[in-house]
Amino acid sequence: MSMAPLVTALLDLTHELPGLPKPLLIGGGFGLYLKQRDLEDRDVQTLIPGEFWPPARATEDIDLLLPVEIIISRADMQALRNPLDRLGYVSDVDFLQFTRQTPMGPVKVDFLTGDIPRQHRSKVKISRPRVRPKGGVRLHAYLTPEALALESHSFELTLRGVRSNGEPSDVRVCIPNPFTYLLMKLHAFRDRADDEQKQLARHHALDVFRIVAMLTRPEFDLVKSLRDIHAAAGPVTAASGIVQEYFADGNHLGVLRLRAELASAGVDASHVPIDAFVSAISALFPP
Repeated sequence: MSMAPLVTALLDLTHELPGLPKPLLIGGGFGLYLKQRDLEDRDVQTLIPGEFWPPARATEDIDLLLPVEIIISRADMQALRNPLDRLGYVSDVDFLQFTRQTPMGPVKVDFLTGDIPRQHRSKVKISRPRVRPKGGVRLHAYLTPEALALESHSFELTLRGVRSNGEPSDVRVCIPNPFTYLLMKLHAFRDRADDEQKQLARHHALDVFRIVAMLTRPEFDLVKSLRDIHAAAGPVTAASGIVQEYFADGNHLGVLRLRAELASAGVDASHVPIDAFVSAISALFPP
């Protein structure tokens, strides 16, 4: 699927939300696509050179990551739900995922958030895996405890494209910092590691590779710093275990899934510095 429908959908949505206090935070495969495109345009030096990056994988989802101050506010959550209705989105997973049909295919919007700090839990209703503000609102978010440091050191860029009405538009959006991104993708891989049917493990393995490949030197140091700050947190210790179990060397399942996904994308894995990736991810999340 072309990324154009997602760009248009995001521009449409942000146009309907002029009062946002900060740029939308975009995760998932689409967020990685946006970061990859931005880095390629600016020719930034990264851990693994751009010539070895695989093409950004197709996706029909926009993952919107919501900060806790929005999750605890019924008014703010309703302000997000209203434009979805105006733009013709339908809730096909009760208040968690919304789909809009476009001439180029469906676009899905998912809402996620990190763990809710103890001081705010009295303001929300948690029915795992969902969370919403108390008082009732027809918009919920996936509770994602591994999304540590969600609002820290985000990567900001300008998204340019065309809205559904044909008007050119641009907007500032943010991508999660690579520490948060790696935690989310490593956990996602583990959850799908043995799921061959939907090939989601291969997608997640490729995303883990892309996050590491696109690290600048300051970002590499940032991941190590945030890892040390959150070293005692369950998602971090689990991430280290995931790396050791699935990505410790070329024969581990995560790397095998990565090679399979590269092959399906028409990339010759023998030309990709996978050893450099394995060394980097092991250094970032050591045993």
